[in-house]
Amino acid sequence: MLQSLVALIAAAGLFIAAAVGFAWVTGGLEPAEATGLEFLRGNLPMLFATLLVVYVTASFSEEVIYRAFLMNRIAELGGGSRTSWMAALGLSSVVFGLAHFSWGPAGMVQTGFMGLALGTAYLVFGRKLWVVILAHGYMDTALLVQVYLSADPGTSV
Repeated sequence: MLQSLVALIAAAGLFIAAAVGFAWVTGGLEPAEATGLEFLRGNLPMLFATLLVVYVTASFSEEVIYRAFLMNRIAELGGGSRTSWMAALGLSSVVFGLAHFSWGPAGMVQTGFMGLALGTAYLVFGRKLWVVILAHGYMDTALLVQVYLSADPGTSV
């Protein structure tokens, strides 16, 4: 459990650092894309239902695909050397970021760096997949709870 919290801190830190870096490079902070999630605002039952779906479709399946499958296959191509694991970490992070293209350029950069942190945690903690699945789930929870708590854009706060 502690390892997953360490992975969460690293992933959240790189996610935020990537947002700041992207804003610095582009000259402005791009708001997070939450289109299609308006139904979560103030709707606790939908938040719980969405979290359940996201835990299966994102937290679990993305970690199986990008960490357990992709990283291991790339490392195998390089004979399992340290260099091949570093290449696997880099390539899987880039692919993970690109897979989030619907989040826009800033979102791809942020998720790419999140993938870098999760991939690093996967390696550092002995390729324990459950560690990164839990950390990914914590991140997804934080992002969806933000939408749940956000004010309706049509109202003044």
